[in-house]
Amino acid sequence: MPNDSYTQNALADEPKFRARVRAQMSAVAWQIQGEDASTPNHTARETYAKQVVRNLDAETAVIMPSFVMRPNVNNFATTYNFNFQTRVGFVESATTDADIASQLATDWDMMAAASAGPALPPAPPPIVPAAR
Repeated sequence: MPNDSYTQNALADEPKFRARVRAQMSAVAWQIQGEDASTPNHTARETYAKQVVRNLDAETAVIMPSFVMRPNVNNFATTYNFNFQTRVGFVESATTDADIASQLATDWDMMAAASAGPALPPAPPPIVPAAR
């Protein structure tokens, strides 16, 4: 059965999968900080990497809803595994940690741009009361 928004939303909320993404996000962030300064978009990439390292849990939470829809995650089977003896179940993905890291590295420039927010318009000139 192919994945859909229901399977992927459940995956985004799964603590075990979130921990896997969190670990790979940290690894990629450290790699970005060590990349050559001549790498295209390096300043924005490095700024975002530092933001990720400083606040890993929050940045992981920000990307999870959309990250589970990216090809290296969505193209692998997402299933629900239930153990009847222990009555414990969880959602899991067949995607590997290498696939997660690859998708994060692929998306890093877009995530860096999104984290910067939109440019603010210039401030309007001050209003000066007219002389009477």
